[in-house]
Amino acid sequence: MGFNENLKLLLLEKNIKQADLCRMTGIQTSLMSEYINGRKSPTIGNAILIADALNISLDDLVGRKRNTCRVQEKPAEFMDELSETLNKLTEKECIFVMDVIKALKQHLQ
Repeated sequence: MGFNENLKLLLLEKNIKQADLCRMTGIQTSLMSEYINGRKSPTIGNAILIADALNISLDDLVGRKRNTCRVQEKPAEFMDELSETLNKLTEKECIFVMDVIKALKQHLQ
């Protein structure tokens, strides 16, 4: 996942609009738009401003730690939740979920 995609995801997760991030960082709207649309990469100084505004590390901002899955942290709890959820789905819905997981796995490789 590229910087811009990761930034978009972070903004969604934190429910922050681009304009809000611009106000928080002092980065011009047009430049932030270039970052978000993948036309430019931020300088290290601007990356630090963005990470600080989002209260995350630079590693998180660039996606270095975003590939870890909850399964590694609490495998039994995660598997119980996943199993419980899957048991409530129809066979067709389960097949769809598996197709999504396969597609995601392929995309991440």
